[in-house]
Amino acid sequence: MNRQAPVFSLEYLPLLIRLECKETTRLPAFLGSTLHGVTGWALTRHSESYRYIFENRRWGGAAQDIVNPYIIEPPRPKPVYDKGDALCFKLILIGDAVRYAKDIATSLTQAQTFGIGAERKAFELTDIFHADQYGPIWKQGQFEMNAATTENIAVHALQEQASWCSVHMVTPVRIRRGGALVQTIDFPTIIRSITKRIQLLTERYGGSINTDVAMKVCEWANEISPTSSGLYLNEMHRYSNRKKESIDWSGMLGSLTFKGELSPFIPWLNAARILHIGRNATFGCGQIDLVYRSM
Repeated sequence: MNRQAPVFSLEYLPLLIRLECKETTRLPAFLGSTLHGVTGWALTRHSESYRYIFENRRWGGAAQDIVNPYIIEPPRPKPVYDKGDALCFKLILIGDAVRYAKDIATSLTQAQTFGIGAERKAFELTDIFHADQYGPIWKQGQFEMNAATTENIAVHALQEQASWCSVHMVTPVRIRRGGALVQTIDFPTIIRSITKRIQLLTERYGGSINTDVAMKVCEWANEISPTSSGLYLNEMHRYSNRKKESIDWSGMLGSLTFKGELSPFIPWLNAARILHIGRNATFGCGQIDLVYRSM
């Protein structure tokens, strides 16, 4: 029996990295940039892996629309970490970047202790897990790379029945149009963002997407009606050591609800939950959560 190919396919490996605070410290509310720096610094000892994961955009001519093969998901805001507190974050490797998982795990264990925050307070690596299956990849000084099994967004490509959904912006969603931040996000904007993101990722890092289906769902998205919008602008800036200046990182937070025949969109929304939407997903922006219901 011939089975229909999924509308998209892309491997990924979600790593859960756990650090322990060794001395009380205050940290910024959003740690995406901070943890990006921590991970990049550790990986510099593996030059090939560092170039592929952290400098992929530079390889492509530094074009603005070149997507990176990883996502950092920082923890929820916690202003003060006391000694003994855990700081947990995800590093999601996408497509071909999965092959560098062992180098990343090794580099983190070799560094062991990290200076985090403006005062560079000490945080010590305690373990690395598979973020979905919770199998230990490194724990108590022992590696178990067999636990680093890949997932595939294709498992979310099956349609489910739904006629209502709530989309919650967990971290700032930064979608730009004509150079300006989009502050009114509708359903077509969300669907266009994730279909484009999957297309760019699969073109560069392996996998596949049915572009005909992607075009159709973008058209159908215009038929979905909003029922409520509770979005607000979250103003945020971060200091770039590379550019030596403060960069505007403002984005939209809050929730939206929609109703209509949502079944064709469920696979894409589920993929967006994993891959994020909008700009700066590398640093953790654009993370969403979803609730579905059949009316």
